[in-house]
Amino acid sequence: MFDKVLLPISIKTKERSMKAIDAALHLSPKEIILLHVLDPVPEMIGGKDRQQLQHDADEAGQTIFAEYEAIIQKANAHCTKIIDRGVPANVIVKVAEREKVDVIVMFSDGRDCVTDMLLGSCTERVLRNTLTTLLIIRK
Repeated sequence: MFDKVLLPISIKTKERSMKAIDAALHLSPKEIILLHVLDPVPEMIGGKDRQQLQHDADEAGQTIFAEYEAIIQKANAHCTKIIDRGVPANVIVKVAEREKVDVIVMFSDGRDCVTDMLLGSCTERVLRNTLTTLLIIRK
């Protein structure tokens, strides 16, 4: 039913990402695309310092993939890994459209801070801005 699943993951929410990966695997997809979104390096940092910060962030992003990739491969699904930079909700929507995914699987624990109440959570922003099916995993 769902051939291609987009699964945004975060270093900050490892336990939540594990629940989302379990849900994604229950969909029996042919491919799971793991997406890790990094904050952009501030424009005021330039030269070698900027390159080093980007390189360090990319390496940290690659290490987060290892555990998830092993779980996906054990379930006999193909795994693609993408690291991108920007506002997470915007990047998730952009990657879902570009990769033509069938479903986005995300975790949500509801509103938990003033920022979420004023602006909405990342999951809510994705929901408002995508035409792709969104599976939201609650805690």
